[in-house]
Amino acid sequence: MVTLSAEEKRALCNIMAEHLPKIRELLGATQEVFGELCGLSRITISRIENGSARMNWGHLTSIMFVCACNRRTKEYFYANNILGTRFLQFIQQKDANIPPETNIVVDLEALRAYAGK
Repeated sequence: MVTLSAEEKRALCNIMAEHLPKIRELLGATQEVFGELCGLSRITISRIENGSARMNWGHLTSIMFVCACNRRTKEYFYANNILGTRFLQFIQQKDANIPPETNIVVDLEALRAYAGK
């Protein structure tokens, strides 16, 4: 499985912080609204955007959850290869030689089985 070092995680956080204003723009969200979506305060979002605070791994994963649930931000991430292949392999628990899934389709039969129907 791909693992990420603390240094790699810090670098990914720095990359995400650089893109934060564009992500909010794509969502049409103020710092306050975006913070609410991610479980962060407006002050935290503001400080990350203006460089007075560093984004941490928890911030990044919260932000990625919101972005993964929105088509425009998801397209932006893939079009610009924002966090790269290793990030996706890490999150998806893939080996380095296995490409990450970028378009996960839900199997309707599996949905029924999970729902007990």
